[in-house]
Amino acid sequence: MSGSISPFVIHILPRESMSWEEFLRNTPDRSIALDGVVHGGPNFDPETCHLNSDHHNGVIREVTMSTGMQIYFAIKGGLFKAFAVSGKGPIHIYINDTDQDTAFAVWLLLNYKLFEGTQSIPVINRLLALNDRWDITGGAFPMNLDDRLVRNHNWVFRPYTDLRKSGFLAKATAEMLRDNLDAVLRRLDLYLMGQAGEEDLDTRREILYDSPIYKIVDEIGGNEARYLLFNQGMDAFISLVARRDDGRFVYSIGRRSRYIVQFPVPSLYDVLNDAEGFTRANGWNGSDIVGGSSRLNGSGLSWEQLRNLTNDHLRTLGISV
Repeated sequence: MSGSISPFVIHILPRESMSWEEFLRNTPDRSIALDGVVHGGPNFDPETCHLNSDHHNGVIREVTMSTGMQIYFAIKGGLFKAFAVSGKGPIHIYINDTDQDTAFAVWLLLNYKLFEGTQSIPVINRLLALNDRWDITGGAFPMNLDDRLVRNHNWVFRPYTDLRKSGFLAKATAEMLRDNLDAVLRRLDLYLMGQAGEEDLDTRREILYDSPIYKIVDEIGGNEARYLLFNQGMDAFISLVARRDDGRFVYSIGRRSRYIVQFPVPSLYDVLNDAEGFTRANGWNGSDIVGGSSRLNGSGLSWEQLRNLTNDHLRTLGISV
């Protein structure tokens, strides 16, 4: 039966995630999951028009496009033709965070008519390409940090980076995240119209631990410090992202690429989960090059404990630290 594209409904599930099977079972037809709300990697059910765009779990990160770029390619590939013949009703978008990749993906979906077929908007293409490279690599892709495009990117996504480094992201309600998403979407609209502002990177940081293999970084100014440190030669990191009000911490962990074999990120997830009594389902997890503590549960480990656990694990692998 032929249908039409109806308004979008955005569902925000802070820090929640589900399996592909749960997504199919618990959400209506014509549903799109973005950037980690459904784990297991990209997937599409042509019968129900359920789509998962993700690059966090069960993928090789460096050869998997960011969620935003996946959505861009899906639009170019005829995603909305599939929706048009799948029946009537709204298209549901599910997210559990409002980070740069998620917000960009939402904006592309809301503005899909601008990008179908051969239509192209060069300024959006450039911003999306930058966002894609940084998101895939966790900030490791080397860039000229003095470039105007970088300063535009900083301005567009400043509402999210401010929320992230404030520590409130770890307990943000759906309403808070919706306000944050709306703020970023408005800035993307202004960027499209040539009215974007510019902001320098906030690279304030404290190096808590430095070894030839990896650094532990307190990201005082947000993850933009990572861009600078990777440009300066850092190959792997554990970052203290935020301190939660409940005394727990939010961490990211990663390496420049899978070629940094002396910092085996996937096995470190298991070491840290064992220490905290978690599993990959509710604790440390991510891709083969970048991940972190649970969005929901955070971590109870201090950075000194992380250092000791990491160094002990590396030594068992015969890696000198």
